[in-house]
Amino acid sequence: MNIFKTGARPWRYFDWRLFLAGLGLSGLGLLAVAATHNPEQLKKQLLSLALGLLVFLLAAVWDYRSVRRWAEILFCAAVFLLLVVLNIGYAAYGAQRWIGLGPLAFQPTELMKLALIFLLAKFLEQKQGRLNTLLDILPGLALAGLPFFLIYKQPDLGSAVVLLVIFLVMSFWGGMKPSRLFLLASPFLSVLALYALPLEPLTSWGVYLALLAALLWRFRLPCWEAGVYFILNLGAGLFSSFFWNSLSLYQRNRILSFINPDIDPLARGIRYHTAKSVIAVGSGGLFGKGIFRGALTNLRYIPQQHTDFIFSVIGEELGFIGAALTVLALFYLLRRIYQIAANASADFGRYTAAGILAVLGFQTVVNIGMNIGLLPVAGLPLPFVSYGGTALVVSWLGLGLAQSIAIHRQTLE
Repeated sequence: MNIFKTGARPWRYFDWRLFLAGLGLSGLGLLAVAATHNPEQLKKQLLSLALGLLVFLLAAVWDYRSVRRWAEILFCAAVFLLLVVLNIGYAAYGAQRWIGLGPLAFQPTELMKLALIFLLAKFLEQKQGRLNTLLDILPGLALAGLPFFLIYKQPDLGSAVVLLVIFLVMSFWGGMKPSRLFLLASPFLSVLALYALPLEPLTSWGVYLALLAALLWRFRLPCWEAGVYFILNLGAGLFSSFFWNSLSLYQRNRILSFINPDIDPLARGIRYHTAKSVIAVGSGGLFGKGIFRGALTNLRYIPQQHTDFIFSVIGEELGFIGAALTVLALFYLLRRIYQIAANASADFGRYTAAGILAVLGFQTVVNIGMNIGLLPVAGLPLPFVSYGGTALVVSWLGLGLAQSIAIHRQTLE
């Protein structure tokens, strides 16, 4: 339902600080894209921003609760588009992720993030905080698992992991205990214990499994449920080589080079992206080299500097001050969304805002982390800043939904 039909004055409750934070970040993104000296990309980003602002305004004044009745349809449509991508989508940068629309390209993965948020919000609303057993959790996990597999096949491991983060954050917000959250993530920890620890693999994995068994006993779970979690961890370790071999070569190289930088000590091969990004960020100093004056940016030493590594452009040309202001603006925006989620008047709005927070927050941490060498390269954009039409429009749509949740909390009260 359109909020104007209720006779309310939505702009009275409009969260200008949320809007201005997003607008400032998008403006900074335009400046950074312009610094990469590609006028065509800058033009497309301007058009995407204009469309994103229009979508934001429409979403802000529309009653977000009406999305509930369309949640299943939107999710099925997003799944269908992911299947289309796998069959007739076009490939770039080693992945098949886009559907061509004339001169434009559309990435269904971004739409799936919102579609999953809507359907999980409806699911959690119906559960009313009853996430006490594995059987309570499984339907929501299945909802995230299907698109995870389809996106993983593109391959796009980073975006696939985003869907699991959405599920975990929203489920926690919906009443899942931290112990359940840990147990759901434990198969991933089992793989880390087997491969990532600087110990003999079988020894570290055996110690981990023993600690897990003690925790399962401590949590007082039913025997069948404790058995399922233990078998999942056992299976994750035993079949980890199958998962590893299913990854693309460049994905395996990214993980290996992060765990062991000595694989490419001179950073001329698989560590090239990360090494050059770290150099660019560090070379900016306190105040930067000046906009359009960054040597590494101008000479295009950093691949994908307009998308995945946009933060390196900001660090080199605007320095520590510009990078710090970017981080502060992003976390301020995330804080505003957190407050909207915490104060929402309806469960559906609360869970939807939590899902939006999960997407934007996770992508922010991962993108900045990989730009400064703290995390492996994952191919996730920096929200509102990185070049990419679909990601920018969907981010503004998510912000518009958060705005709608905030407005309707006031008007309903």
